[in-house]
Amino acid sequence: MPIGEPGGLTATEAERRLAEHGRNEVAEVRSAPLYSRVIAQLGDPLIMVLLGAALLTIVIGDHADAVVIGLVIVFNTTVGVAQEIRADQAVAALSAMSAPSARVLRDGSAREIAAAVVVPGDVLLLGEGDIVAADAELIEASALLIDESMLTGESVPVDKDSGAPLGAGTVVVRGRGVATVTATGTESALGRIAALLDGAREPTPLQRRLASLGRILAAVTLGLCLVVFALGLARGLPAGTMAVTAISLAVAAVPESLPAVVTLALALGARRMAARHALVRRLPAVETLGSVAVLATDKTGTLTEGRMVVQHVWTPRLSADFFGVGYEPYGDIQVDGRQPTPAELGPVRDLLTAASLCNDAALRPPQDHTAHEDRWTAVGDPMEAALLAAAAKAGCADQAEIRRLYPRTWEAPFDSLRKRMTTVHRMPSGALLVCLKGAPEVVLDVSVLADRKDVLMGARQQAAILASRGFRVLAVASTERRKEPSSAATAETGLRLLGLVAISDPPKPAAAATLAACRAAGITPVLRSHLIWFGR
Repeated sequence: MPIGEPGGLTATEAERRLAEHGRNEVAEVRSAPLYSRVIAQLGDPLIMVLLGAALLTIVIGDHADAVVIGLVIVFNTTVGVAQEIRADQAVAALSAMSAPSARVLRDGSAREIAAAVVVPGDVLLLGEGDIVAADAELIEASALLIDESMLTGESVPVDKDSGAPLGAGTVVVRGRGVATVTATGTESALGRIAALLDGAREPTPLQRRLASLGRILAAVTLGLCLVVFALGLARGLPAGTMAVTAISLAVAAVPESLPAVVTLALALGARRMAARHALVRRLPAVETLGSVAVLATDKTGTLTEGRMVVQHVWTPRLSADFFGVGYEPYGDIQVDGRQPTPAELGPVRDLLTAASLCNDAALRPPQDHTAHEDRWTAVGDPMEAALLAAAAKAGCADQAEIRRLYPRTWEAPFDSLRKRMTTVHRMPSGALLVCLKGAPEVVLDVSVLADRKDVLMGARQQAAILASRGFRVLAVASTERRKEPSSAATAETGLRLLGLVAISDPPKPAAAATLAACRAAGITPVLRSHLIWFGR
């Protein structure tokens, strides 16, 4: 494994390694030339039978049939080639997922370079919003949170400490880091994924059946023609007459319309699938779906929304259920199955206000009205963004207004050891407001909270119930102080519990119906909560 120098690589060494390892680029899908695509289409056994039939009709002077057969061959080849070209252009978009630039140490100073010239041993400087340009190993990390969803399918970002591996194409959600590049280009996680697209292809069930039918037709037709030709000669008929008769029989035996009908049916299927945002790279693959018996699927982002949502808030006084989709800051709230009054929502608003202050995320409104940009998105930690959306649903003040009224004066950022985050804010009265959020197992403790034992016991039981239902649970607490704390230990003591927040990645509305349709079609769904990526 290459080890980066403390001051980074020198320009000379970087050039040497670039020549040795090649550019840090995902291998592009090789585009087959047009003539190669046409030859592949004409190589189908049934099409070869049609070509033979066209030749025979020309020999016997039946030009009308020859034209019809030729049109069938041209139609079949044109549709197949056009579908392949369109699909290949869409698949080539994978290369756009790689980082366009990277910040590295070169010759002892930080500089921004094209991601394509990053080499093994380079020292990457990572900050919030950066895309990791290559596989790397962390050598320094400060509250670093990485979104690995494009590799693992898991929507929740992962905390990374020194020594942890980073995959190419993952995104820094929060914090800072310094990492040494370990693999680039085709050797990186993205490169290995791209290589899977270029493997050998097995013929589909339909292709195997049509090939078998083509061979049988050719053999039977040839045999019958020889039998008819021999019988005619045995009866004393002229050889020329029998040759024309045998050729006519061969032409009649070939089902000229079969390739056209099959191609048209597959093209219609591909068009209907495209309307549902499914890309068909080769027409025969449409039929393959009818042969599926087991469907292995990822959960996150496939059956679920792939976006974190607050679904339940518990306070010592009441519980509230939240409804809505994604990070949209609007939705219904219910208490015991009914709409709550503004007074009843007071404890919930107190909790979500504190959670919004102890928060580094933001919500980005829709940028345009395209299919992928017509919804609210998270900037920063998705769980923190979900808290902001819930605060808006509960009618809390706007995030910018809250931060203006309660400016942050001190903070103890979240890390994987403390499992909590604490911030201190100046109140309009001049007092200080301490806000804390974190994992229930570290927050619901007498060393942190000053609440009664029965309150803590009830909160622990409720946290266990919510966790058993598959929620990610956060505990939120706050208190007022006169003096600014000198350390996290002094800030995180004597607080008052505000409540618990249950967050999840909810299923898509159509997920249940889709799984039911699969089972009704005889397909057995196999679900994985996440996929394993090619990490080191």
